[in-house]
Amino acid sequence: MQPSQQRHSHQKAATAATAAALLFLLPSLLPSFIALLLPTSSTAFLTSSSSSSSRRLTTTAPSSSSSLLQNAYIDESFPLINNGQQSPQLSQPPPQQQPQRKGRPPKIHPETGGRITLVGSGPGSPELLTLAAHKLITNPSNLLIVDRLVSNEILTVMDEAGVQYKIANKTPGCQMAAQDEIFEWCKEGLRQGQHVVRLKIGDPFVFGRGGEEVLEFREFGVEPTVIPGVSAAFSAPLLASIPVTHRGISNQVVMCTGYGKNNTSPDLIQYHPEQTVVFLMAVGRLRELCNNLIEKANYPPTTPVGIVERAGCPEQRTVVGTMENIADLAERYKVKPPSTIVVGEVVNVLLTEDDFVWEEDVVNGVVAADSSEVVERVGGGERLDDEEKEEMGKMMRQGYHGLVQSIYSS
Repeated sequence: MQPSQQRHSHQKAATAATAAALLFLLPSLLPSFIALLLPTSSTAFLTSSSSSSSRRLTTTAPSSSSSLLQNAYIDESFPLINNGQQSPQLSQPPPQQQPQRKGRPPKIHPETGGRITLVGSGPGSPELLTLAAHKLITNPSNLLIVDRLVSNEILTVMDEAGVQYKIANKTPGCQMAAQDEIFEWCKEGLRQGQHVVRLKIGDPFVFGRGGEEVLEFREFGVEPTVIPGVSAAFSAPLLASIPVTHRGISNQVVMCTGYGKNNTSPDLIQYHPEQTVVFLMAVGRLRELCNNLIEKANYPPTTPVGIVERAGCPEQRTVVGTMENIADLAERYKVKPPSTIVVGEVVNVLLTEDDFVWEEDVVNGVVAADSSEVVERVGGGERLDDEEKEEMGKMMRQGYHGLVQSIYSS
């Protein structure tokens, strides 16, 4: 063979080898070239139809071309180790699974046979107890754990039935310690195999921490039965002749608590003229509440406010004023919990002049009368001076600024 022919043959062989090498490398080099043309922040996902595994192309901030080539073609079916090399010998970790919701425990404790029932006692009157609640709180075999604000009338029903009960001293500032004591009493009852009846005021699930107690009881190993109660949020205004909704006056109702978690003040909803706001457990910070409603929630100072104290009980009374003076009236008449506060124009819808205390009437230790009559405090026999008598008499005459009503007065 001539030298020129040999050279030509070698060139053809080299060309063929180069072409074969390019064809072999093209699938792996092509994504790298595409990556160089894409923006540095972009990420592309390539799926091969001829393979069961996904191919992922990721471009990062500019670096060396070798780094791009190293990360350009990654088979996600293999984990990466050390410097990015794939290790087909390592098994792929199982996909992360969603946490499974825990099931409910049994109603009856499997070891002791004890159980818990969470019961709402309503606003205070025994006549407003549900039939289920009355049956449970009058069963002498049950152990009752009772809220401090459950009415004396309901406690009397329990005493007459010979029921064993413990009262939680949950006062402001010691709620957590009292709650821990409640849980310990309930746990002890379960250990002894008793039917523990946790009696709460109103409805357990309306600002009554009922949900928190259910979660705690589940930790004890039992699922409590829940008996609803009549909530004071709606029953207290009704018993005081205050409808929480009224066509043309209020088309929405908001329920709020006066105390948030750790005794914080909850966020206040902004004023709307056709809105009723009912506050539970708020009488202890009434002045602060009214100031915040005026200054932060844009409530007019003349917005009507009613306080219903001990709703449904013989000593129920209603004090009505406005946003700017209701705190003073509450102090004057020594309003105490349990009380329900109603804010909005509905306060004035049904109350009439006949609802005012015009003639001598005993209301929670205070004899209120016409200014020409004697006005004295009957609790300790303390008599008011003439100026106080006149002021109290005028308050009684100022319409909704000072109404004290007792639905059980003669």
